[in-house]
Amino acid sequence: MKLIKIITSWQVIMALQLLVSILLAFTTFKLNVLPFRYALILFIVLLLLLVGMFFFTKSKKQVDGGKVAIRPIVGKIISILLSIVMLIASSMLMKTEGAIAKITGNDTQTTVISLMTLKDSKFNSADDLKASTPVGVNTIADKTNIDKGLKALKDEAKFTKKDYSTFKSLSDDLYNGKVKAILVDNAYQSVLETYHEDWSQKTKTIWKYEIKEKVEDTSTNAKVTKEPFTLLISGVDSRGDVTEKSRSDVDMIITIDPTHHRILMTSIPRDYFVPIYGQGGKDKLTHSGLFGTACVEKTIENFMNINIDYNARIGFQAVTKIIDAIGGVDVYSDKAFIPWTDHGVRIKEGMQHMDGRTALAFARERKTYTTGDRHRSANEQAVIEAILEKVMKPSVLSQYSSLLSAIEGTFQTNLKSSDITSLAKMQLDKGGKWTVKKSILYGTSKKATGGLMMPNTELYYNFPDQKSIDANTKYIKEMLKGEDVQIADTDSNVTAHMD
Repeated sequence: MKLIKIITSWQVIMALQLLVSILLAFTTFKLNVLPFRYALILFIVLLLLLVGMFFFTKSKKQVDGGKVAIRPIVGKIISILLSIVMLIASSMLMKTEGAIAKITGNDTQTTVISLMTLKDSKFNSADDLKASTPVGVNTIADKTNIDKGLKALKDEAKFTKKDYSTFKSLSDDLYNGKVKAILVDNAYQSVLETYHEDWSQKTKTIWKYEIKEKVEDTSTNAKVTKEPFTLLISGVDSRGDVTEKSRSDVDMIITIDPTHHRILMTSIPRDYFVPIYGQGGKDKLTHSGLFGTACVEKTIENFMNINIDYNARIGFQAVTKIIDAIGGVDVYSDKAFIPWTDHGVRIKEGMQHMDGRTALAFARERKTYTTGDRHRSANEQAVIEAILEKVMKPSVLSQYSSLLSAIEGTFQTNLKSSDITSLAKMQLDKGGKWTVKKSILYGTSKKATGGLMMPNTELYYNFPDQKSIDANTKYIKEMLKGEDVQIADTDSNVTAHMD
């Protein structure tokens, strides 16, 4: 009884409220997302609540007629409830800080080496291999990581290694039984699917080895709330964590002018045939992602003659999660269709509200359009613009804790935590709409051989138009000078160029 009396005393309850108030004030200050005037209001409210509850909960020395005073009891209950609410708020702020920390500081890259067999194979693990079991290995592509995978596999199993110089011969021999398993970097699964459309249905993974490594930090120290800067969006259809190497299927440069509230989206065709940085040859831009996000960034910097300040690597599932977390987006479609990537979705003609699944299918669509990839780029831009328009609203921006938690594991950027909180703080403080302009690079699409990754295979490539590159470089550089860019119709019109 004595212990309960001590715990429920007004001194203990007020001490608890004081501690929780300090915790909330500290976490708010540390996260640094609230504009000064809002933070000041919060601190004043916390102080007033503390003072008010002090006088409300303090017991009288005498109680008339021997009756228990109601006011102190009610005050204690209110104080406890306030402490619980503030504790929950502090927890959410700490969770937000943790979520930001996980998606920023893009310095880790994961390579997954997989041992694969046909689905009907009797092999279900590395232990099933025998010394005479032939295992195929491409000794040319990503040799360093493959060698690490081989060493790890040899520590667990015995087998006979068979060398290959192309993915076509490697996959063909797995299909025809000349090898019983193959060791491959997961990043090249898409290459294998080029040779065998049923690859994912016909094969299985029986062993994996992960290689995590630190990557070069290519970010600059741009003052993101005071000067224009560029952000590369690299959209990946990774089968695992967003840190895993894979093709860069969406390549978009977003130039942001925070002082004038202007945004320029510059989309680059994923099949653009360009020199791949550090690899000594040309290939589709999408294949530069197989060598990491830094390679994508430097490849674009070189052929466009620009500097990219930051990058963001986004898994396609991040799009679904972001849109669902903000309650959907409103997007315009110029025609009705059923997306080839998701037959369970129906796109209507005109403006419509889309959930995450629908918006992703809309953004990935190309086969229904005569302009193919160019129209897909326009759809991607439309979805991103709709997301930006929604998250810029204070009602959504103030709830970005749940948004950050939703995209964990599917989004990675080399923006600093302070950059993200500063941008959110700026928008909460100043508000206002942003002007968004869009441009798409163009070229000529045709089948050809000679690509770096698959030199002997005839594939569709988009051969760049130098005039388009020069024009878009000019737009970006003008934006970086704070100028109001005027986009030519040939660069912004979806139907201006046919794939």
